[in-house]
Amino acid sequence: MASKTYLVPVDFSQGSEAALNSALRIAKEHHGKLLLLHVVSTAFTFPLETGFAEVFDALEKNARQSMAKLIKRKRLKPRQCRSLVVTGVNAADVIAAAAKKSRAAMIIMGSHGKTGWQRFLLGSTAERTLRYAQCPVLIVKK
Repeated sequence: MASKTYLVPVDFSQGSEAALNSALRIAKEHHGKLLLLHVVSTAFTFPLETGFAEVFDALEKNARQSMAKLIKRKRLKPRQCRSLVVTGVNAADVIAAAAKKSRAAMIIMGSHGKTGWQRFLLGSTAERTLRYAQCPVLIVKK
């Protein structure tokens, strides 16, 4: 029996909300469940000093609150979805690993649509996820 879990990375942007809307339709059509995932980035380009653990704790707490608000706003029930907030250096690695661990049928994620220098400097989590994931990845533009 094939998995009917659809992993939806959320960063609380319009793009990830568009992906969530698409994922809701797909899950409903295929009688599946959603796994909402938010990755709190621990990647910094400067050395961390003592006391920075509190910053990560605050970011994680804020993400959990934002996730709860999103779930409430979308009127999602526990039988429809579950959510995870995790930390990691490379969001694409974390997303691909979570998809593998949960045996997701598909990753459904948004794209910020960055081009040119922004994409070169910031990279593309969606593009890297496509490379790392072992399941299909659907990229939804807002």
